[in-house]
Amino acid sequence: MPGDPPERKQERAREPIADDFRAAEEVLARLMPSLDRDAHEYHDKQQALAQLRAKVGKDRFDLRYGLRPPRDAIERAEIDLFQGRITQDQFREACKADAERPIDIEMLDTFCNAYEDRLQSYSRMLQTVIAIATDQREPDAWCRREAEVDRHVEEMKAEMPLQKEQVGTVFTFLAELRADRNGEPVQCGGRSAESAHRLADVIMDHAVEGWRSGKKIAEKSRTDPSYLYPTSASHLFYEAYLPGLPRPNDLMSLMVLERARARKAIQEQPGTAKTAPSASASINIQAEAVNVTTPSVNVAGVKPDGDGKPARRPRMRRGVAEPLIREHLLRRPHDTAEEVAEATGCSVGLVAESAAWKANQDRLKVAAKEGRDPKAVKLDLRTVNAAGGNIQTQKHAAEEDEEALDTEIDKREQDLGRQIGDYLKHHPDATPQEVARALCCTAGEVELRQAALEQLIADQAENAEEDGGGKYIEKKEGLPQDGKPPKRFRKRV
Repeated sequence: MPGDPPERKQERAREPIADDFRAAEEVLARLMPSLDRDAHEYHDKQQALAQLRAKVGKDRFDLRYGLRPPRDAIERAEIDLFQGRITQDQFREACKADAERPIDIEMLDTFCNAYEDRLQSYSRMLQTVIAIATDQREPDAWCRREAEVDRHVEEMKAEMPLQKEQVGTVFTFLAELRADRNGEPVQCGGRSAESAHRLADVIMDHAVEGWRSGKKIAEKSRTDPSYLYPTSASHLFYEAYLPGLPRPNDLMSLMVLERARARKAIQEQPGTAKTAPSASASINIQAEAVNVTTPSVNVAGVKPDGDGKPARRPRMRRGVAEPLIREHLLRRPHDTAEEVAEATGCSVGLVAESAAWKANQDRLKVAAKEGRDPKAVKLDLRTVNAAGGNIQTQKHAAEEDEEALDTEIDKREQDLGRQIGDYLKHHPDATPQEVARALCCTAGEVELRQAALEQLIADQAENAEEDGGGKYIEKKEGLPQDGKPPKRFRKRV
């Protein structure tokens, strides 16, 4: 049916589950209360109803059997048809009359709610792509996470809960409303359209096409020997499409304003009853909102506050965030964009598009190519500004800050190394995870220092054999006297 919401499609063509049997039991209790629950007939009917619910979906089954009220005139007509109060021809006439009716508040709200849901999926899609493409600890994360992007893409292209004629009616009304106001198209991110909702539709179509194109190219790169190297759809989308996509929050702002103007215009029409503003008229992007700009990407985490309303993290300005990002990457060059964002208090997208992040990516490539520790490759202001940054600080001051940071980091590494050594003395069989929990650090930091210690032991044992004797540190005895592993094994805390 044209009015099916997205959840109906997702629930079709599956095996009955426990929830289906509970719903079937509720229907039988309402329609056949005298039927013995131990009888074969009861179990047969319950099985048939559960299979029907699995086939047609929860939403339609609950509507037909009275487990939820109808939402609109079409659903009321569907109930009448199912219960035999109207014929099939009468149902078609009711659908046609509903599709051709003038726009009203109910139609507008259904339309706008559907597009706001699509925009949420667009936001989550961008967020997931950024997380995959900037994951430096798990380069193959795309293997398990690109399915999440596929789900968001399908949600963006879900069928509208309105008939095609009604969607056209709303689009026409919004375009006429824009023409009456100033006659100029809505613009965002270098694109324009006759209405904000049409603009969002065009942008989401462009994102979907970009993702599907990237999937095809990535698949060919892994199977076609003519390609120089394999890649993933996430990295292709991140590099080629993401910088040119508008921010979901900007689109949401335009859509909310347009919805408010449309509601006001409908209410001012003769014969239209005044209604209270819809609670969803000021809907916010739930979960995590991804803001994409050119040249910036901003992913803002959203957490519910005490009143149940989403409380957004204040957006940090680029000029404030750049020095913080650079300072963090000096200490922890291997951190992901999410970890940098959490430490600096800005958004993941802002980190991913910052000049300091890009310069650090280049630094990691140089270090990997030359076989050096990334921290040995400078990340000074000249490097950051060459990548597009604009950090207005004197170079000598930055070097002094870096030296002070290095001194503080060395002290922290020394303290942490001693703590790990002392803990392993008393708990020689402890796993890295147990040590990390006890000392409030990460298992990776424990494993790094254990590897450094084992390497040091092996080197000393080799030297002792060459010298014909000598002593070397026992495996569980701790780190060297300075509490730090050798330089090539060190990792900033």
